[in-house]
Amino acid sequence: MKVVRFILCFCLWLGGTSYAESAPSKLKVVATFSILGDLIRNVGGEAVDVKFIVPENADPHVYQPTPQDAAMLAKADLVFVNGLDFEGWFERLISNSGYKGKVIVAGKNVSPRILVGSKGTAVDDPHAWHCVKNAMLYVEVIAEALVEAHPVFKDLILQNKTDYLKKLENLDAWVEEQYVSFPVNKRLVVTTHDAFWYYGGSYKITFLSPVGISTDAEPSAAAVAHLIKEIKAKDIRAVFIESLSSRKLVEEIAAEAGANVDGTLYADSLSSPRVSPSPAPTYIDMIRHNTLEIVKGLKS
Repeated sequence: MKVVRFILCFCLWLGGTSYAESAPSKLKVVATFSILGDLIRNVGGEAVDVKFIVPENADPHVYQPTPQDAAMLAKADLVFVNGLDFEGWFERLISNSGYKGKVIVAGKNVSPRILVGSKGTAVDDPHAWHCVKNAMLYVEVIAEALVEAHPVFKDLILQNKTDYLKKLENLDAWVEEQYVSFPVNKRLVVTTHDAFWYYGGSYKITFLSPVGISTDAEPSAAAVAHLIKEIKAKDIRAVFIESLSSRKLVEEIAAEAGANVDGTLYADSLSSPRVSPSPAPTYIDMIRHNTLEIVKGLKS
């Protein structure tokens, strides 16, 4: 009897081992920054192991890649970037890493806002994710790339995509609802840098800032003076700093204009879930947090 039990247990163990060995492995995915990484996690779910190069609470505009980042890329199965002139440091990093796989541009289907850069050439405004409808375009690109790279998880990925798109549709409708009571000509907001144009376009909000689309730019005295004059003339009360920027400039502008700083918005990074409080640990949380902060500022 003991021999029979032993044989049965051994067979069950063999079956379990065989199943574990045959279970498909997760796709190793690297995203350039935390917001993009969160979108990928929601679409990929259990099919992916997602890491991102620029950590939460760090600025992708001025990030300096490390040897560890190159090593991370070298081990990746698939890499995602935002595109739209966002990751200026990426080409050199990927060249140094030796990564030979595909690089997916998540923002490739977005209709970008085109600006004139400091050298007189056309540049894209990369902050497309602040429009929830654009984030939905990102999700479509992400899902297609993940299915192609790991077709064994196709059903899971497509179901995750459907579920997440529904959440984003609901989020978009919720944000629009929050601004119904504010006249369009009163929807005026000041932020540190020009990161919220896509959000403003979606919800008919005008954003003003002393700094352009990249945080590595320095505002001119004339630009600051013009902004102060505009805040006074239009009686703008919704003034915000950004999570990755120094408070000093915006506080000085607000003080000179006779306004108050209303709170903090998240533009280029999620907040770290390992730090408390963490008001924006996911993309959806970030959009909700920013919206509630802006509404509070407009009411003031």
